[in-house]
Amino acid sequence: MSDSQSRNADDSPWDDLVVAILSVNQYSLSKTYGVLQGLREQKVTDPSSLQRWESHEIERRLKAAGCDRGSFMTALFARRLEALGELVRRTGIDQCENVIGSQDTKAIEKLLLPVKGIGPVVPRAPQRSLYHCSQKLPYLEEFSR
Repeated sequence: MSDSQSRNADDSPWDDLVVAILSVNQYSLSKTYGVLQGLREQKVTDPSSLQRWESHEIERRLKAAGCDRGSFMTALFARRLEALGELVRRTGIDQCENVIGSQDTKAIEKLLLPVKGIGPVVPRAPQRSLYHCSQKLPYLEEFSR
């Protein structure tokens, strides 16, 4: 399996992280997970793509993926994902994945909280979502509140 395939696998922490970033302002996780396949197809959950793109390219791809929340919100999400891409570029994909995929809440928060647009609930989403996937339980809606 290639790196890009493993990064876009069903249990990718990047999927969960991007969905958590997009699931705000009363927009539920379940609604955002409804467009996950489109986000994957547009490579919006691929860290190697995010680290290369500017916000206008991310915005275009969000819309193509079916995640158009209006011009203001979609542009805002694109800037947040661009900031995530900047983190990936500075820190490296492997290092980010090691931290995001860990159970170390403090390390996850230390990595993600400085990223523009990521608040205190988002860093917990990948960790908990992956835990619930492994337990075959549905994703908790608490992350979108």
